[in-house]
Amino acid sequence: MEIDIRTLALIYLIANVMNNGLIFMIWRMYRRYYRGLAFLFADMSMQTVSSLFLLLRGQIPDVVSIVATNLFSVLGLLFVLKGLERFFGREKIRAYNYVIFCIFMSLVFYFSMVNNNLFVRNLCLSAMIIVFNGQSALFLFRGLSPYYRKTARLTAGVLLAFCVFSAARILGLILIPQSINEFFSSGIVNSIAMIGFILLNILITAGIILMVSHRLLLEVQTEKDKYNRAFQSSPYALLLTKIADGKIFEVNEGFEKTTGYRPAEVIGKTTLELGMWLEIADREAFVSALMSEQGVRDVEMKFRIKNGEIMTGLVSAKRISAFGEDCILTSISDVTDLIRIKERLEKMALHDTLTGLPNRQLFYDRAGIAIAGARREKLKIAVITLDVDGLKFINDHFGHTAGDHVLVTIANRLEGLLRKGDTVSRFGGDEFLILLNGVNHPEDAQVTARRIMECASEPMEIAGECIAVTASLGIAIYPTDDTDIESLIRKSDEAMYYIKTHGRNGLRFYGENV
Repeated sequence: MEIDIRTLALIYLIANVMNNGLIFMIWRMYRRYYRGLAFLFADMSMQTVSSLFLLLRGQIPDVVSIVATNLFSVLGLLFVLKGLERFFGREKIRAYNYVIFCIFMSLVFYFSMVNNNLFVRNLCLSAMIIVFNGQSALFLFRGLSPYYRKTARLTAGVLLAFCVFSAARILGLILIPQSINEFFSSGIVNSIAMIGFILLNILITAGIILMVSHRLLLEVQTEKDKYNRAFQSSPYALLLTKIADGKIFEVNEGFEKTTGYRPAEVIGKTTLELGMWLEIADREAFVSALMSEQGVRDVEMKFRIKNGEIMTGLVSAKRISAFGEDCILTSISDVTDLIRIKERLEKMALHDTLTGLPNRQLFYDRAGIAIAGARREKLKIAVITLDVDGLKFINDHFGHTAGDHVLVTIANRLEGLLRKGDTVSRFGGDEFLILLNGVNHPEDAQVTARRIMECASEPMEIAGECIAVTASLGIAIYPTDDTDIESLIRKSDEAMYYIKTHGRNGLRFYGENV
């Protein structure tokens, strides 16, 4: 049965147009991500143009049809090889291919314009398919790493099928000589060749589409694996929550180590249901920052973890899209110990190491605030200098440890006696400074000073003995005596030394007549 080759050529053109459209869509979608797709699209475009010139044979000069058909067909094969190499990042200079291509086109010119011989042209075209598609198949089978080899398996198989089919065509042309030098009447071998090329071109298009899809899936899976490894191996507590309902749908190992909650205990629940927020205001500020798309970065917040303890966390969060959902990726770094160390260091910097009372620097800071408030409210402030009487005797007879015990005991008593807004500070040795806020009259300061003297003179046990010490106090009043804290301290010091040199165990206002 004779097959109409012109009809097959029309089918070939239609198939190539469809293939060209599919490859165009792949190129349009992924051209920014993968190199080489433009060459694959160019190949399919050339195959389409080649099939059009083939179909136009008899409608246009035969020489034009023959040269254009062979030119675009074989040039497309070169583009396939180039495109595949670029797609997989293994581009190689193959100058010899351009020499082979030039020889082929010279033969096409000769056996179409000088010696019109369809048989030789068919042999040459089939040989070029074997040479160029063979290189492409070999590159995909042997030139790729195992990571990508599976991705290109179908494409490589179709390219190899092109080579086998072309070799079979050469054998058929030799065994069944064609008596007519006109392609559309050239017999069964070329008819079967047309059918084969139609099918193989459809398969190569499918192979290219699957190759791109497989690579995309492979890279998506790789990125997912990287994300999972990074997510799970992070030392910080990470949790992924849905914006729609606030429910947690993924946490990492760091979350379990930090909070004590196992994944099964939190997935599907909200942080509110778990009672993790210590301050609702923190949660409201957190949500507000995220909804404004500013995100949250390194903000200290307090949380209640599973065992009921309070944890201070350094929180960062941002909105992301994950698994088709709008989500919040939150990172919590446990800085509880660091905050405690920081507070301890700050306390050490601003407090006396022996008694824990505010030191000179903190006293001055509070005095500055108190004076500003007193100036605004038109109130008075009392600055009291207290010196422990007889501390040298205790140090000499009972040791410095006993002397330290006396200082600590008096410090504790003073802290318990004074109001919350007042300040007692140790300035060094056996000297304390006391700042009384909101004094209406000097008599108020005098009453407090007498209570301080009584409190300080209460007996205490030292080395098994009951011993009592006394205190000498000097008082300066703001703004009566001065408005500068240094001057007030100096004047209260003068008043205290007056008592110290006139019998001790007493109190005196600066400038008071005795």
